[in-house]
Amino acid sequence: MHTESLFKDHINQQQREWMDALDRCGCADHAVLIYSGKLHYHFADDHAGTFRAWGHFLRWIPVDRPDFFVLLRAGHTPQFLPVLPNDYWHDQHLDLPEWWASAFDIRPLLSVADLGKALRDAGVRADQLIFLGEDEQLAATLGCNTDQVNPPKLLTWLDYQRAYKTDYEVHCLADASALALTGHQAAHECFLAGGDEYAIHMAYLQACRVLDSELPYNNIVALNANGAILHYQHKKRFTATHTHKPDNQVLLIDAGCRWHSYCSDITRTWCAPHTQADFQALLAGMQTLQLAIVDEIRVGTSFVELHKLTHAKLAQLLIDSRLCFGSAEQLLAKGITRAFLPHGLGHLLGLQVHDVGGRLADPYGNFAPPPPEFPTLRTTRAIDERMVFTIEPGLYFIPVLLDALRSGADAGLLNWPLINELLPLGGIRIEDNIWVGPQGVHNLTRRPLMQGS
Repeated sequence: MHTESLFKDHINQQQREWMDALDRCGCADHAVLIYSGKLHYHFADDHAGTFRAWGHFLRWIPVDRPDFFVLLRAGHTPQFLPVLPNDYWHDQHLDLPEWWASAFDIRPLLSVADLGKALRDAGVRADQLIFLGEDEQLAATLGCNTDQVNPPKLLTWLDYQRAYKTDYEVHCLADASALALTGHQAAHECFLAGGDEYAIHMAYLQACRVLDSELPYNNIVALNANGAILHYQHKKRFTATHTHKPDNQVLLIDAGCRWHSYCSDITRTWCAPHTQADFQALLAGMQTLQLAIVDEIRVGTSFVELHKLTHAKLAQLLIDSRLCFGSAEQLLAKGITRAFLPHGLGHLLGLQVHDVGGRLADPYGNFAPPPPEFPTLRTTRAIDERMVFTIEPGLYFIPVLLDALRSGADAGLLNWPLINELLPLGGIRIEDNIWVGPQGVHNLTRRPLMQGS
């Protein structure tokens, strides 16, 4: 199906969903102004951080720019109000490709100060305007009362519904995944050639033809022991002061891309041929485990139960790999698997890498908190059709967590000589992006999405 047709259907569905949300929240006669956001400057500086538009705005307009607005009114074509100042310091050109621009009534403004007049020209009364987005002061200048700015009931409803992706959104997520895989392949080749973390990261960027600021998140490019740092933030490089390159044994790379602002989130762990045999066997075991968890996905399955199943399978892998002794039931009961896998199994994926609504039990604002033993689990909802989420089990050798076990009452259940041998190799994470479609579960990372599907 052509992108323009997909986007048109997406906008039509959006209009129905938003009008339904307004009706359920008792404000069906209100207009809604959605703000992309504003630049935020570093403290005592005149340079701003990287801008990222708000997800609820980006679901309408696939342009990541500050001071852009969408106006929604029942019975009217959505209005796009981009602020395009006469600015000779920065490029203010805005591409308006037909495939998405044709869905909007576009009214450019020279400044945010012109917004009030644009709303009056559109016949929008201040007492019937809902403002969504940051900058409550701006909302106040438009005449909005406090209860008209980001009403929690409406936002909760919208956050919950964002888990359900349109066909257009799924194709964007699939394209983001395909682009990221190009980078992952280049990163793998650079790793095998002996590149440092910086070189591997740059190989990824070059293959995807993106800038750091265009990535959905800061790539994790972790060699060896750095793979045990879950959100490792550096890209270490060799300099003239380093006379010997480190021995590249294991690469853990967590890297995604964006496509029309929709994100992919993919992790792979690679071993060099000379890596310790027990670690290579663990990697093979985790690859099998990850695919087995994907095979368990069904509509109606609780994400919490899927997370618990992951720990049960991990417990058996720890025993089969001689990392732990006893039974899988013992390891689970004593919380030993949590030292090897301290993060959640996955999260909703969309316009944000960790997309909103993962712990909402319903669209009315009731929460489903994670179990006390798994406080970091980001998604507690039941799996449903049209959802996209990650599945990312891991197995790590994290000193601070293992040291607590080493000095505890259950130390005898762990094979410390083998663990000590594997500590310098960091850890393993395998992460795919999963879509639950009308024909069943589709792994967007392993199987490209074809046009028309």
